[in-house]
Amino acid sequence: MDDNKIKIGSVGGNVSGNIVAGNGNVVGENIKVSGTIKINENDLEKVPEKYAESLKQFESTINKELTQNKIEPEKIEPVQESINELTKEVRDIPPTEEVPVHKKNKIGAKLAAVAEGLLKILPKTAETIAAFTPLAPFSKLIGEGVDAMVSAIQKEV
Repeated sequence: MDDNKIKIGSVGGNVSGNIVAGNGNVVGENIKVSGTIKINENDLEKVPEKYAESLKQFESTINKELTQNKIEPEKIEPVQESINELTKEVRDIPPTEEVPVHKKNKIGAKLAAVAEGLLKILPKTAETIAAFTPLAPFSKLIGEGVDAMVSAIQKEV
């Protein structure tokens, strides 16, 4: 037998050897990590200020709901994509001009997709509905109340 080799035998349980470096690493087994959404800062810089602030507040509020309810990251991925699309849709909107009808419809559809995605994964509670309150400035933009739209979507999902 070669004395320079490692011999492991009669070992029970889990054995792992890892080298982990950096911040925010979680090493373990059966760990439940909740996911959050993140709005792209580069896209947000191109969004008019009142909508950018609205999206930032929404991000904070909805992330509290997602964390409290321990929603898995893979369930949040489609919602993240919808939020990215919404953010891109409201980039470069002129703050003083009337938004064309086709643009309003596209923004409304993207906002509805975000609401539908979140309402499918979050519990049907007043807190979940209230989490959409920061998006109220979008009501004028899409031509209908965000709260009414969210309530209607909640009844459907």
